[in-house]
Amino acid sequence: MDTGDIKGPGLLFVQSRITQPDTMSEEVFMHWYDTDHIAEVIETTGVDSAIRWKHDQLETAPLPYLSVYPLEDIAFLRSDEFKAIRVTSDLLPGTKLCYDLAAFDVGYYNIVQVTDPTNKGKGQAKSLVAEQIETSDAKGLNEFYKSSYLAALAKVPGYLRTTRYELKYARSNDQSRRFKGLSSTGAPPPERPTWLAIHEFSTDEGVSEAELAKVQASAASFEKVKAAAQVWQTDLYHFAKSHGKGELFHGREF
Repeated sequence: MDTGDIKGPGLLFVQSRITQPDTMSEEVFMHWYDTDHIAEVIETTGVDSAIRWKHDQLETAPLPYLSVYPLEDIAFLRSDEFKAIRVTSDLLPGTKLCYDLAAFDVGYYNIVQVTDPTNKGKGQAKSLVAEQIETSDAKGLNEFYKSSYLAALAKVPGYLRTTRYELKYARSNDQSRRFKGLSSTGAPPPERPTWLAIHEFSTDEGVSEAELAKVQASAASFEKVKAAAQVWQTDLYHFAKSHGKGELFHGREF
């Protein structure tokens, strides 16, 4: 797996969906995720927090399940210790291999910004909005967030904080199989938007798409920034479960 020279504080961002619903139910999938997979991940030396979320449109979202793992150094994701995490389990049906039952879209990110005006810490977020953006004007996008957008978003009831990230590597099942020494087709890594923003809210409803659009429109330079964006994907997730410390760079500065 060629991940380049990745290092520094960041995030493992994993979206998934069940591909064999006749063989594996959501209940079985989540039981494996919580009691087997995540439990093993946070016992490693490189990961001590994990938070799991479910998409607001659970039945129709292409990738309805989300797990996020903050790391002090994403170089750990290239280590033999991380590679040794099991992907088979007796908790899973059929072949017992998770890649035969679900699709996993994985991103390795460096953190680039934390805006945490309430400083309420962990355990407060009940929902989050994930914005994934591809743009020809990264500088303009960065200035938009820092100068006006997040200040406007902070006025939305229940807003807690925003963490922003830059994609360093992405992999789907095929690259994951190769990473684990399993058979694969040799397909190239998936193309994902470079920029990710996670907005956390203390309310389960978070912020509606219409309300978010109003906030964006009220921020200076939005039209210019939006025009430069090839992708601007927004997804609302609801809190499902926290593991380990359950922290997402709360109160940190980068």
